[in-house]
Amino acid sequence: MLDYYTKFDQRESPTVLDLQSIRELISSRLKSSEIASITLLAGGFMNSNYRLVLGDGTSLVLRISARSGDLKKELRVLKYVHGTVPVPAVIAEDFSGSYPFALIEFIEGTLLSDSLNQLDSGDLTKVAAEAGATLQAIHSFDLGQAGFFDENFVFNPAFENFGGSLYDYIYSNLQTDRVRERLGEELAERTLASVRAKRDVYWSIPNSTRLIHCDYNLKNILIRKVGSAWKVAGVFDWEFAIAGSPLVDVGNFLRFEDELPSGFREAFIQGYLSDSNELPSNWREVAKLLDLAAMVNFLESERDAPKTFGTAISVIEKTVNGRS
Repeated sequence: MLDYYTKFDQRESPTVLDLQSIRELISSRLKSSEIASITLLAGGFMNSNYRLVLGDGTSLVLRISARSGDLKKELRVLKYVHGTVPVPAVIAEDFSGSYPFALIEFIEGTLLSDSLNQLDSGDLTKVAAEAGATLQAIHSFDLGQAGFFDENFVFNPAFENFGGSLYDYIYSNLQTDRVRERLGEELAERTLASVRAKRDVYWSIPNSTRLIHCDYNLKNILIRKVGSAWKVAGVFDWEFAIAGSPLVDVGNFLRFEDELPSGFREAFIQGYLSDSNELPSNWREVAKLLDLAAMVNFLESERDAPKTFGTAISVIEKTVNGRS
């Protein structure tokens, strides 16, 4: 069954602080006497997260970021979508010290990635549909431009054509020495030829300006049972969010669809379409083609990440060979 920890290396070394250092770090926001316990939370490929339980029983998450700019952007997006998308509320933030941090709402639940082996097929179908409907809620935000934005929603760069810009990025990077070496010459050449043959598909993708998460997958979705129904309780890790084609998120979510339970993909798409227009007839092809941008981005990394490279190569090979 799908296990993200076997597929990806941690992007940054976690910031591990002792209890006294944590208390000192957040002293400007919380008095030490208010904190009953501190626990390091599992997960997090970019950031360090601690659960703080206060004396009154309230729980918060202390999020320490390796990159202050990414954290500022993430917090801005959380505030922007809060109330429409299930995300934690931002309680406090501080960028004045050595360790930029935020205090955000702690949400009870289980990661969807950890639930695949725990739920029966009926519940998994319901959860997949909820994940699809939640993604549609994310895509309901129109940012007016396509491209990368900062914590002030200033675009740099903005794309005149989203699909065309991703095509240029993928094609140019497939010709770099670093990416070709990691792919191997034979696969690099086949991938380059395959992408070149799909140039018109990339450029014909409607230039959507919707908010896209860019890391929407099972490890960033928290679920919780409410009565007899399973709901998405929270969506996390927004530091990669950009504006563009919603099919980027669809491709990310279904990147490992051959490892998902039977019927999971269909339920996800049904949930996504429950409050939206139909997807284009070639949506699966386009989603896979757009996801190549993430794979190439992994392979051009300066740091060594053997698990991530292996995953990227596998996904690229499946896409080039026309397999799920």
